[in-house]
Amino acid sequence: MNLLPSSEQIEIVDTLRAFLSEQVPVARFRPPSPQIGNGDAMYWPQLAELGFLGVAISEEFGGIGLGAPEEMLVHREFGRYLVSPAVLGLTLGAQLAAACGAAEVVEQLLSGTTAVGLATARGQVHIGAESSGDFHLIDGLDAAWLLCCTEQGVALFKREQFSDNEQLVGMDNVLTLERATLRSAAPMLWLDGQESTLYQRALLLAAAYAQGMAEATRDMAVEYAKVREQFNKPIGSFQAIKHICADMAIRAESALCQVTMAALIMAEDKPGADYHVASAKLVATKAALENAAQNIQVHGAFGFTSEADAHLFLKRSHVLDQFAGDQRRQRQRLIEMPFPDAA
Repeated sequence: MNLLPSSEQIEIVDTLRAFLSEQVPVARFRPPSPQIGNGDAMYWPQLAELGFLGVAISEEFGGIGLGAPEEMLVHREFGRYLVSPAVLGLTLGAQLAAACGAAEVVEQLLSGTTAVGLATARGQVHIGAESSGDFHLIDGLDAAWLLCCTEQGVALFKREQFSDNEQLVGMDNVLTLERATLRSAAPMLWLDGQESTLYQRALLLAAAYAQGMAEATRDMAVEYAKVREQFNKPIGSFQAIKHICADMAIRAESALCQVTMAALIMAEDKPGADYHVASAKLVATKAALENAAQNIQVHGAFGFTSEADAHLFLKRSHVLDQFAGDQRRQRQRLIEMPFPDAA
């Protein structure tokens, strides 16, 4: 199995990276940017026009018709630039709508004109024909719909179906956060987790996003170590800093290998996809969290300030960990699963 990207895949990544670096740099969050919330939804129509919201949607529904590996590479870039995780709501919502044959919904989502927030479970919830439970709503204030993704299934709800909404200030202040409740709500669209692979796709895309963050913080630490001086020497010349950067590189590369492997397993419809995507979510999230923390350490006290980008990656890593099942849940799932055959 070849884990290296093809020339066509490299071209996709280069095109997206050029757009994001110019239009959506991480520096957009530095002061005097708004203290709560972000304007990333303004980029959805542009990303839609470039085709990046419908990478894995069939051409029949207006997508590009590529597969899991290409979609994984796209979300890896979203993680590098801390694009709002609501982009997961758009891409997964479009795939849910396509699987349900809801062409009008797919068209709305792929146009980038309709925002979709994320609803993550707070404790035990039930997702099905009648859904209920307590949720955190992420970047859902201006969203028409909210996507919920659990092992039980993937569902799309109207915002007004959530009640008792309470706006909060979350750890990641560039995202809006609310507490809300569903009471016997029928989703607009949903797929049972036992009959669909969309939950697996959600884990894969979240893992790709996390891996992108792990690479971004690795690169930030290395670049800072080259220019920051102590005792008239770059701090990167000190053995302690070298070891930190080397550990960050290994984590990012390990996560990339696992995420790529999971994407190829899904694309080729080989057995063990559930095992590999759960592993990818676990390994990539751990890499994102640990690399973000060590990036702050390399930056010193400056890494905690609002003028620096380092703290943003640590906060976003904690938020992403909660999506579709955190590290503890993925470990439990892996323990319960049979180890996939080597074939």
